[in-house]
Amino acid sequence: MYVCICHALNDKKVKAALDQGATTPASVFRHHKCQVQCGKCVPTMRSMASEHRATVAQQTAAAAAVAATPVAAPCCGSAFPEPANAEAVPAYAIAAE
Repeated sequence: MYVCICHALNDKKVKAALDQGATTPASVFRHHKCQVQCGKCVPTMRSMASEHRATVAQQTAAAAAVAATPVAAPCCGSAFPEPANAEAVPAYAIAAE
């Protein structure tokens, strides 16, 4: 979908500018080396920028929550518990040779 018809900026180009650090419509235009002409696209770009900031904030909060989650230590000192039927497992090494 075209956001700015004057400069042929579609939503993918605007999102790419936002991903590269643009935070306002003016910075989106600077990213694409152009200036506002008629201004009809500015409210749409503002809402896209605020949605992008909210999404980034959610992702940052989720990443921080995952990083803060403690990892449980193994119970018996080994990383992998021994299977309950370890002695009942047949040896297939001879058949594979």
